[in-house]
Amino acid sequence: MTSKKSEQIVAIGNANAEALLSMARRALDSIEKLAALNFNTIREGIHDGAKGAEALTATKDPKELLSVQSAITAPSLDNVRNFYHNAYDVLLEAQRGITEVMESHYRTLSEGAENVIEETKSKMPAGGDIFASTMKSLLQANSEAFDRLNFMAQQAVQIADSNMKTLAASIGGASNKVASATAKAAGSATKKAASKA
Repeated sequence: MTSKKSEQIVAIGNANAEALLSMARRALDSIEKLAALNFNTIREGIHDGAKGAEALTATKDPKELLSVQSAITAPSLDNVRNFYHNAYDVLLEAQRGITEVMESHYRTLSEGAENVIEETKSKMPAGGDIFASTMKSLLQANSEAFDRLNFMAQQAVQIADSNMKTLAASIGGASNKVASATAKAAGSATKKAASKA
């Protein structure tokens, strides 16, 4: 093997290692962000739960109980919505970063392969042109497959984005319904208490 080919193989190996390390760093950053998000969400949930339990035990009448329940429920729903929104943002950022690294690395490898094919085509015996054009066709088909997969990944992100927006809207709507139902129940309880008095 010539030293030039050895250098090319080492360069390809180094490029592969760098791409893998870059993707691993991005994945670990995302895992760290998700772990911090989970920890903060759990901490807020425990804190809100303790405050809610304290408020519930301090209630004196049904109207106040309904009011406290509403005050507890709405922030919990908002916390759930915020958690999913933030988790989605972290995952979307990770997906974009890893896709960026993969696209760049893939393009670099494809260009390098095309250059090697062109270099070796002239040094091949008779029929080398056929082999070179076959290899170029394979590279082209591979590139088209990569582009299709990338397009499908982008569509999946768009679907997930749409689902996240729908979830956020439904949680917001549920929060409003809980507040409205609680206010209605509190009014009804007040009327019953007033009619008994």
